[in-house]
Amino acid sequence: MPSLFAKVKAKMDLYAHEKVRSLLDGQYGSVFKGRSLDFDDLREYIPGDDVKDIDWKATARSSGIRIRRYQAIRKHNILLVVDTGRHMAATGKNGSSKRDISIMAAGVLGYIVLRHGDLIGLVSGDVKNNTYIPFKGDDRHIEQLLRHIEKNTQLAAAPSNIVNQLEYIARNLRRKMMLVVVANDDELTSEHQHIIRRLRAQHEILWITVNDTSGLDGNRSFYDIDDLAALPYFIRKQTKLQADFDREQQLYYREYSTTLERLGVISERISGEEDVVGSFFSLLERQKHARWH
Repeated sequence: MPSLFAKVKAKMDLYAHEKVRSLLDGQYGSVFKGRSLDFDDLREYIPGDDVKDIDWKATARSSGIRIRRYQAIRKHNILLVVDTGRHMAATGKNGSSKRDISIMAAGVLGYIVLRHGDLIGLVSGDVKNNTYIPFKGDDRHIEQLLRHIEKNTQLAAAPSNIVNQLEYIARNLRRKMMLVVVANDDELTSEHQHIIRRLRAQHEILWITVNDTSGLDGNRSFYDIDDLAALPYFIRKQTKLQADFDREQQLYYREYSTTLERLGVISERISGEEDVVGSFFSLLERQKHARWH
């Protein structure tokens, strides 16, 4: 059986240049800089590095700019929180499976975490069920997480409800962590906001929303996964309806992001697998500045 983790790394090569991947790697490290870190060695400067880390004495003795590199004295715990309800088995905005997008997001995060010697765990589920896979830090563990997401994100699953997973974490996991949530595009209700506020008091939270397709693509036929109702062709071909929908959708996106920001949560939206690396870079960059400024 082909490795899902190997597929993710191959897609990272396809969607992101090596320089971009290096920048992403640096952003992750900068988020945790100053937390139980010790000096390790020197390396060549990469655009995007913090200029405060430049070793000017070493730079003067060499032909290029040298950066101080740090290593963690203790490992950090990164908890991946993934919605595996049936709504995540639907089609994403760019036409690919939302399940494939969430696997890509989980794999990219796993790749970064392993490169820094940290630990990653998983809480996943739907409105009825929760599964917890404890923290580890090796390739086999990442593959296990990806296989679990693939196996459980099915149309036959119970409906999505990320609140259930967040409440499970609040009840059962006491250690300080960074939570990286991969969620269906559901309205942020008062229940969402209450549990996010509660968790945010103890943990840092990064939030990825996987965008739904509108169903208004006139060249493709879509159906609702809850009631199997299809959107009629004559509606899908109405350009004014599409324009009105797009305008309302942008307003909804801004309100969604503003709500999370007010709760102290940095968020990004992903429409396809090709968005994942760039979205993680943006999340980590904004998280770094949110903390220090």
